[in-house]
Amino acid sequence: MKTWILPVLALAVCIAMPLTAEAPKTWKGEVIDVACYVTSGDEARGPKHADCAKRCLKSGQPMALLTDDGTLVMLVADSRDNSAYEALKDMAGEIASVAGTLAERDGMKVVTVTGAKKAS
Repeated sequence: MKTWILPVLALAVCIAMPLTAEAPKTWKGEVIDVACYVTSGDEARGPKHADCAKRCLKSGQPMALLTDDGTLVMLVADSRDNSAYEALKDMAGEIASVAGTLAERDGMKVVTVTGAKKAS
């Protein structure tokens, strides 16, 4: 059997698969810990909840961005450089500007974080 068949077949499958990731862009919203926000709602956001959220995020709870229009966007670390994602943990309870790429599956929006800063 020819050794070129498998790589060509793999390339054909990749081309045929629909792409769900978008080009890099920026979102603005409040950095929240998902565990508290989903179970407690608006009580688990803002400056009053910031210390708790920071502890939760640093212990490994999932992180999200809550945009002004109420959209909850899950945030995940870039496997090549997680420094921006890690910096967001210190911004819990604050408004941040998050750069990255958005992917969506089954209604869940996920941004792979490539940049982060406090919003001005």
